Amino acid sequence: MRLGLVGYGVGGRYFHAPFIAAARDVELAGVVTRSPERRAELAADFPDVSAFDSLADLLAAGVDAVTITTPPQTRRELVLQAIAAGVPTIADKPFAPDADSGRALVAAAKDAGVPLNVFHNRRWDADIRTLAAVLEGGELGELWGVESRMDQDNAATLEIGPDAGLLRDLGSHLVDQMLWLLGPARTVYAELDHAELDHVEPAGGRTDTRFAAALRGDGDFPVPAAQAVHTLEVLDAARISAAENRVVDLPSP
Repeated sequence: MRLGLVGYGVGGRYFHAPFIAAARDVELAGVVTRSPERRAELAADFPDVSAFDSLADLLAAGVDAVTITTPPQTRRELVLQAIAAGVPTIADKPFAPDADSGRALVAAAKDAGVPLNVFHNRRWDADIRTLAAVLEGGELGELWGVESRMDQDNAATLEIGPDAGLLRDLGSHLVDQMLWLLGPARTVYAELDHAELDHVEPAGGRTDTRFAAALRGDGDFPVPAAQAVHTLEVLDAARISAAENRVVDLPSP
């Protein structure tokens, strides 16, 4: 499978490209980046991989799927462009600035009949998988709460702007982990440095199959964009809660 990558910043270089290169029967077909610095890094990292000026050029070269990992403010239009071309797409997180925008992307992908997934790769971290196994085994008894954190030790890697920031960067991963582990959230209460989610009953149907395997017809897609919309709903509610100092109710899943 030929998988193209759009963007070669920190995420593209250190997460997406190595994962694609390491995946069985998946080829890194090309990278979209116009930055001379990024192109030099790509040439050093993957000498045989071509650089392209635009997503249109990458699509014209022929790919089976694309991963969009550009800054948040440019991600939406690129996702729509890939969907319009009929190319299965993985969008980096957060895949939209808010839940309404996320729903619009889900609808566009559905109308086009194109698989759209989101890069919530932290569902497969060893610690969260171990915790899931412990919970499913019943060793802890009734679960009352989970305290979770991710440390950010390099502020230079953090995307900034109205559609980015720490809440939507690492917060996307933390929220997605809890939703995957405990099921949809009912309410959200957030302060400046932490958020609390009250969950409905845990959801089933977990899967660890990869996107490429799903495209081949082997199993389910790992993170359908419709699931990631709920993560955006929680992040939207967190901002409202922190600003208004109140618990925010979420719509029923």
